[in-house]
Amino acid sequence: MNSEFAAHGQEARNTLQLQLLQDREMSDALSGLSFLRALPEVDARRVAVIGHSFGGSLTLLMAEREPDLRAVVIFSAAGYSWDLSPELRARLLAAVEHIRMPVFLIHAANDYSVAPGKALDARLQQLGRPHLLKIYPPIGKTAEDGHAFPLLGVPIWEPDVFAFLDEHMHR
Repeated sequence: MNSEFAAHGQEARNTLQLQLLQDREMSDALSGLSFLRALPEVDARRVAVIGHSFGGSLTLLMAEREPDLRAVVIFSAAGYSWDLSPELRARLLAAVEHIRMPVFLIHAANDYSVAPGKALDARLQQLGRPHLLKIYPPIGKTAEDGHAFPLLGVPIWEPDVFAFLDEHMHR
């Protein structure tokens, strides 16, 4: 996506990002999910998906297509791209219309943008869907540090994520 931006600008990067999310990366993620569900030690009815950034956007789109997921946890979904890509915003907001499983949206306050979490939270609220938004205090000093919250803030978010998963995975 960086090469596409350098060669052809923001709009071309946005187009490529959506294409990757809906095609190649989605295909890989769905294949991984099928493989996981086929393992004898996995209860295929108790699978959650967790993603960060681009992977968070992919997780939302995956949840739209996979209604049997038990829960999804999304760190910094589109934190970098939300403000730069109206097409991505529209696509993710459309995806949540079809998501029925509980969704946990997570940002650090100094992420590139917390607007995706707030907008997705508001839409899920309107739809009456089970979800949680948590914007944690800033971590580090930069937006890049805030976006790296899943890596830099494990002791901060870990208890909340495991509590969310415990609540929704053991039904």
